[in-house]
Amino acid sequence: MSNASSAPSSNLLRDVQGLRAIAVLTVMANHAALPLSGGFVGVDMFFVISGFIITLMLLREYESTGRVAFWAFYVRRIKRLAPALAVTSIVTVVLAFLFLSPLGPQEATYQTALGATLGMANAVVAVASGDYFGPNAESNPLLHTWSLSVEEQFYLVLPALLFLLLWLGRRLRFGPNRLFAVMGLGGLAVASLWSVRMSVNFPFGYYGPFSRAWEFLAGCLVALILPLVRMLPRWLLALSGWLGLAGVGIACIVITAETLFPGKATLLPVCATVLMLVSSRRGENSLTKLLGSRPMVAIGDWSYSLYLWHWPMIVTARAMLPFSTVAPVIAGLLSVAPAYLTYVHVEQPCRRLKVVRATELGRLLARTAVPALGAALTAWASWAWVLVPAMTPGGALAPRVAQHEERDPRDVLHPCPDSALQRLSNGLCGTTKGGEPTAALIGDSHAEHLVLALAEQYPKLNFLVMTVRSPKPFGSPAGAQAVADYITDQSNLRFVIYSRALFRGQAGLSEHERAGMAAVALALDSAGRPLYILTDNPRWPTDMFGCVYRTAVALPGDTCQHERDYFAGDDQAIKEDLRTIEAQFPSVEVVDIFGALCDDEVCRRADADRALYSDADHVTQAGAQRIVREATRQSSRLAAALSQS
Repeated sequence: MSNASSAPSSNLLRDVQGLRAIAVLTVMANHAALPLSGGFVGVDMFFVISGFIITLMLLREYESTGRVAFWAFYVRRIKRLAPALAVTSIVTVVLAFLFLSPLGPQEATYQTALGATLGMANAVVAVASGDYFGPNAESNPLLHTWSLSVEEQFYLVLPALLFLLLWLGRRLRFGPNRLFAVMGLGGLAVASLWSVRMSVNFPFGYYGPFSRAWEFLAGCLVALILPLVRMLPRWLLALSGWLGLAGVGIACIVITAETLFPGKATLLPVCATVLMLVSSRRGENSLTKLLGSRPMVAIGDWSYSLYLWHWPMIVTARAMLPFSTVAPVIAGLLSVAPAYLTYVHVEQPCRRLKVVRATELGRLLARTAVPALGAALTAWASWAWVLVPAMTPGGALAPRVAQHEERDPRDVLHPCPDSALQRLSNGLCGTTKGGEPTAALIGDSHAEHLVLALAEQYPKLNFLVMTVRSPKPFGSPAGAQAVADYITDQSNLRFVIYSRALFRGQAGLSEHERAGMAAVALALDSAGRPLYILTDNPRWPTDMFGCVYRTAVALPGDTCQHERDYFAGDDQAIKEDLRTIEAQFPSVEVVDIFGALCDDEVCRRADADRALYSDADHVTQAGAQRIVREATRQSSRLAAALSQS
């Protein structure tokens, strides 16, 4: 993320640089798969800090001159953001062409590079990669630029909005000078936060500028009410800082990829950052001395470049050494080198550039944005005109494992039988035969990839299919309860199969996941309906390209199978968590499907010359048929239920 000021750290609030250091380090730790599940909240910290610093700058200018120099503001933003982003984008495009799969990750990288250069990466990522925590997103080395685009979009609006509110407040003589602005921005923050509470539009709710605006506005409001803050006792401000630091630490531990985010949980890192921001506004204290220490300030100075470089290097390391848990950590550490070089040789010189006239700005953009756009377009053209044709039968990269054309499960579904379920679902909702359902398949995309296999193997059953892809489970415990209530009201519905993505490392299920499952289990148990919870198929750290084509531009190899032990740890953690739910409810049975794709030695994602996976974690119809057969082999009760006409 960017440093909001265009001045070096000596002219900044040193404790704010320390806050940036905490933010970038938590993000890097999370992305390197270190045990900091909520480290991604560092992005939310950046949003608050940016709103605070930008508003301080604009306030000082307005209160000293009575105006806001919009041209100078946007030139500073361009000088600050564009050069380092351009360098990182060009290098990342080259790395993607060499090391990433042409089937998805390469194209997504080129699209995101274009979007990031044009300030629209968040929209591109939402379409091209989807769920921030999903496999498609995790293989996009420019995924993290979504937050830069959200910040840039905020910058487009804030200066004019703040100036208008301050000007109107002065003209209308509306109390103290800043009161009108506080009320206006406060109302906008409430509206933004309310939109998060009401929204089920994922992933746009995650990447959207309006659903994130309240986080920036929290920092803006702190800057506006600083005169009131300075009236508070120093001991209280010092205490608030330590409470804020504790809040960030708690957020990094208790918030997980399964937490509804942004949502109520986002209040924790946002409010914690606000508390730390106000802590030093009446002079130094023990926390601000720590935050303002030389190492913390140095990391804060480099935070923008660190943020830019760490994720492309981690994604590249995972592509080169997909089964290594150490490679991402080493890549994150090594990213300090290009980040430092970028800070010294790109960021700082460009900050000092004198850009007064439009022609000077044009030359700056010609040296930064144009090469970045050119690199992305050239790579995209090479991908479309060279790599893709080479992957057709007879081409140099022709597939060696058959990938049969997969049917869309929507082809066999009739309309959703309940409007409330339809509103709740952001995946599939329907029945396989129409009319009243006799069985149910619920979950997320890992339920969806079983639809065709179940419908074809058991054509006499009318399955209700209802999925919520993200957030999970079913959006919230209330959503899970709504699904359970509908199922229990259907007298002809005899049993339920629950299948969803459960891999999140050996930490197992989050409390949010467990609560949602328990809500479904309790309702069905009370109604005497059997609930069969499937475990999960192994998740691979790479997509299917290395298996189907057995090659990459710079990484030849065959990754169709790997040692069982690599996947066994996650599988065991999943089973242990599910068994705790099974033990609570007599009608629940956990069905182990791990053996469908793994034997005693290896796990496979291709059988002879036939693909069993479609991507890193979703199976093909052939893979789904194996899962259904394994489930019925493991559970005689489920086999009997499925066999009933």
